[in-house]
Amino acid sequence: MKKVVRGVLMLIMWLFNKVYSYDLNRQLHSYFDTLYTLWIRNSLGDLGRCSSISKPCSLQGGGSKNIVIGHHTSIQSHVILGCWVKYGEIQTFTPTLKIGNYCSIGEYNHITVCNKITIGDGVLTGRYVYIGDNAHGGLSWEEATIPPANRMLRSKGEVMIGNNVWIGDKVTILGGVSIGDNVIVGANSVVTQNVPSNCIVAGVPAKVVRCLNK
Repeated sequence: MKKVVRGVLMLIMWLFNKVYSYDLNRQLHSYFDTLYTLWIRNSLGDLGRCSSISKPCSLQGGGSKNIVIGHHTSIQSHVILGCWVKYGEIQTFTPTLKIGNYCSIGEYNHITVCNKITIGDGVLTGRYVYIGDNAHGGLSWEEATIPPANRMLRSKGEVMIGNNVWIGDKVTILGGVSIGDNVIVGANSVVTQNVPSNCIVAGVPAKVVRCLNK
């Protein structure tokens, strides 16, 4: 009986695929993303020509007008862009988030800024990448006894990512870090220090493992 039911279900799904194929599904999602981009761009400071934002995209922190995205850049689905102009009852900031031209920001990326984050042209990120210039609290005993979400938001300095940088899956880039041009950041790396141009870095914390030769 189970084989019969399974066979019937497979036949139904086969017929359904002929009417509503995978390619048609992707095409419809593309149309929906176009409409979503036209809608959400009104919440941003600027969105360049031929750039797209896939749904859903979470804009956090109340500073979305301080987000500038260049031309021909794609923001994949489930990305969080946090631009914090206020945190808690007393903290206020003047953040800036700039993403350059011809970038591809991967799915489930989380970019959070209360100071300044600049991402250059031609940057490619994998999935689950975290880029943040801030953290909850410091290392004092007094702050350690406060729930993390209630601690003061602190920035260790701006984050600058150069041109043509490839950032692998699940990479974390912390505040006060500058990454040069043409850099490859290996998957699962945690970048805590400046990275020179034209090299490959990997590890926790990330270190230069190879220089790119001309």
